[in-house]
Amino acid sequence: MQIKPYLIPAIIVVSLAQGCSFSYSSKSSSKSSSSISKSSASILSSPSSSITEEELYQEDISDYTTAYLSNTQFDRSSFSIGITEIATANGVTSWEHDEATLIAIGRGLKEAGLPEGVYQTYKSGIVNNNPLAMDIIQQGYDE
Repeated sequence: MQIKPYLIPAIIVVSLAQGCSFSYSSKSSSKSSSSISKSSASILSSPSSSITEEELYQEDISDYTTAYLSNTQFDRSSFSIGITEIATANGVTSWEHDEATLIAIGRGLKEAGLPEGVYQTYKSGIVNNNPLAMDIIQQGYDE
């Protein structure tokens, strides 16, 4: 996984707002972020495992969630800024009500390896205690 170019401003904002350094260890990949776009990503994948734009979007949201929660103390406002930037870049105007986004956040929360109590607190804080949204995040977490 590579950090997407549009995530860099969000990462910088989060880092500066938290007063800490942000290091991100990415998985090895043969794709260069400067030479790959969403449209070319499906060309690079095998025909039997073609990746959809929604799957790429969800991966971006999940990766951002994991990276954010692994490197900074949770702040709903700065977390939302990063999620909003990714969502907007992908044509999603209201991520708080978008099932694909919420499922991806749940996956990211799981990947972050948070203790149960911390997970529950973040899950409710991310969506302002909206029960339906919390259920959708839980679906992503349970996958």
